[in-house]
Amino acid sequence: MSHMGTPELKHRLKLAGMLLSMLLLASSCATQGQVTVESANQDTRVRVVVIHHTTADFQQALELLTKPSDRPVSSHYLVPEPDDPSYTGQDLQLYSLVGEDGRAWHAGQSYWAGKTALNDISIGIELVNQAYCQTSTEPASDTTASEAARICFYPDFADQQLELLTDLLRGIRVRHTAVKPTHIVGHSDIAPQRKTDPGPRFPWQRLYRLGFGAWYDDDTVVRYWEQFRTDLPTILALQTALHTYGYDIILSGQHDEQSRNVVRAFQMHFLPWRVSSEFDAETAAVLYALLDKYYPQEQQP
Repeated sequence: MSHMGTPELKHRLKLAGMLLSMLLLASSCATQGQVTVESANQDTRVRVVVIHHTTADFQQALELLTKPSDRPVSSHYLVPEPDDPSYTGQDLQLYSLVGEDGRAWHAGQSYWAGKTALNDISIGIELVNQAYCQTSTEPASDTTASEAARICFYPDFADQQLELLTDLLRGIRVRHTAVKPTHIVGHSDIAPQRKTDPGPRFPWQRLYRLGFGAWYDDDTVVRYWEQFRTDLPTILALQTALHTYGYDIILSGQHDEQSRNVVRAFQMHFLPWRVSSEFDAETAAVLYALLDKYYPQEQQP
């Protein structure tokens, strides 16, 4: 009987081995495989786009934004500048440094429209632009005027850079539909107490005409300007209006240093021809015109 059962036993063992291999293979495929069913119950994390300038040339900026350091910084994108000797490429190209689903370290301590820690919800774009400031060695005659001891120089942004930027923004608008026009901002808008980039030469109005960001309607500005020439809102009302638009400002009722810094950031964005850090009829008119256009339900009487 043992001789007769041996072939059958071998056959059964062979079948069992084959079955075991098939089970192991199926188990492996189930572990490694993945079934994707796209849920409708989701949205993008991105709510804000922040535009910066580098102050450094391309090579220095690229190293700073990509290499480890004691104070690491990064951005999602870097836009080179033409005629920069440190940029060796034949054609100007957009550099992607951090994926849009990742968190780049570009905003720092920041605030916009009720949100803090904007690295978590933003895309950061750095444009190479070698702006710089010179600090005087002589004390300012007016110690309260912090800007009196510093003079700054802001070069223009090249047309080729703006073409790359608008192409990028066109794609971001498709990928991240939650980004509102008022949420395409500068670093100085989200950190007005410590930042001035991208500076007063960045062409926000031109960007708006190409379909990106916020701008005001001239007719509405004129209407408010005529009113405010003789009846300027109180400092508290203007601080409240700035906060309503998105800025981080303490409602002190005083035109203190923090208020001056916010007004400066607002003017660099919307009135770059008169960056005075002072509330005046034109600044107030532009501010209220923006609220009329983008936040009509939250506008003050």
